[in-house]
Amino acid sequence: MGRAPQAAATKDSPPQDAVPEPRTSIAETLRGRVLRGLQAGTLRPGDRLPSARELVTEFQVDHRLILVAYRQLADEELVDVRERGGVYVAMSTSTRAGFPALPIKWFVEMLTEGFAHEIPAPELHEWLRRSIETLRLRAVVITSTWDQAAGLARELRDDFGVIADGIVGSDLAHAEVRPAVLRHADVLIATAAHIELARQIGAELNKPTVVVDVRPDLVVGEWALLLRQPLYAVVATAEFGEMLKKFFADVRGIDNLHILVHGTDDLSAIPDGAPTYVTHRVREALAGTPIRGRLLPAARTISTASAREIFNFIVRANLEASRAVRPAPSDEASRQSSA
Repeated sequence: MGRAPQAAATKDSPPQDAVPEPRTSIAETLRGRVLRGLQAGTLRPGDRLPSARELVTEFQVDHRLILVAYRQLADEELVDVRERGGVYVAMSTSTRAGFPALPIKWFVEMLTEGFAHEIPAPELHEWLRRSIETLRLRAVVITSTWDQAAGLARELRDDFGVIADGIVGSDLAHAEVRPAVLRHADVLIATAAHIELARQIGAELNKPTVVVDVRPDLVVGEWALLLRQPLYAVVATAEFGEMLKKFFADVRGIDNLHILVHGTDDLSAIPDGAPTYVTHRVREALAGTPIRGRLLPAARTISTASAREIFNFIVRANLEASRAVRPAPSDEASRQSSA
């Protein structure tokens, strides 16, 4: 496991200039809802989406800005905008197992941006690989419950490519000796409730810290659609069940949320086919044991702003290490061409 240089430490909160402009923010929110709705089964290709005017109250902007965001998603072939006919999930969106079609325009823009920065297209993939694979970075997530800890650690492994472990903050507050997993970590990641504890430990162990926030659109996104019918959530701890109830307290249909604690409640109470969210901690405990209901895919909870901070740390640490041990791809290419 490579150690990240301390110079790669990120700030604990997103810089002001990292906040997207309203138009970008709307497009990102709508994009996420469509993609996660497809994965969760609450949306299907051809389904009608809320109109720009219907979303005015939520986004508090002129309906034309929302329409611009929809047209951006249409350019990505994610939705169809029909003149005077509404907005629909594109029929070409889902390719396999709920995964979206490749965002061709986004790939073209990324290659064009690389070209503008003097990075030839054949070398861009090498830079991307080095930016996330040069080091085997380790992260520790500090949260309030084991459900959160396991879920965020899973997201860090799956979406960011880091080795991640979770710890409950109450287990650390009065510990005389810091666990080895903390000493071996390259970065400490904590929810807002535990960021001060993470900073304290980070200062003791000389580790950078990053705070993660929950996606602000989670309440009005796919969960709002799921809660239109009975929804079952299987959790590892009653504390996390109470957190879910409080988090979605203002969502219409909250009475449809049924919390079941693994090891305490009878999971056979879940009706066949009912949408069922099982936390990653419980999935690990079940070890493949079948459960009734239609299992929903793991929810992505980390906000885009928090993801930007995590990627900032990952990329800087990896590229600094890469440059320390070998020349850049363009330097290698120039030497080979002159040989």
